[in-house]
Amino acid sequence: MTAAVLLIASPLTARADDTAETLRLVPGEAASFTIKENPSTGYRWHLDSTESRNLDLIEISDAGFTDAGGKPLIGAPGQRHFRVTARKPGTASIVLDYLRDWENVPPASRHTVTVEIAPR
Repeated sequence: MTAAVLLIASPLTARADDTAETLRLVPGEAASFTIKENPSTGYRWHLDSTESRNLDLIEISDAGFTDAGGKPLIGAPGQRHFRVTARKPGTASIVLDYLRDWENVPPASRHTVTVEIAPR
């Protein structure tokens, strides 16, 4: 069996700090993922709906932020938690960009989550 690779050009080039992960679910199942964030600097994770794919197959929600040390220190990083629930079989791609809302510049980094949903 031979595997084929499809390369798709993106307007944003990959950076060393870009990350990716894969979740494998069945319809009705949920999973969580966590990524580092420092909202006190203005940077937050935002869904890029133009780069994401098949979002109708899933439900994604922000499950909150926790600071790293348990103490709310200004400038201290923490973790943003997301929850994904599979709706129906297929493959969805969630693309999150780490940026400041008010800046008109490319994101500082990008996190991609591929959600593979198998039939029951």
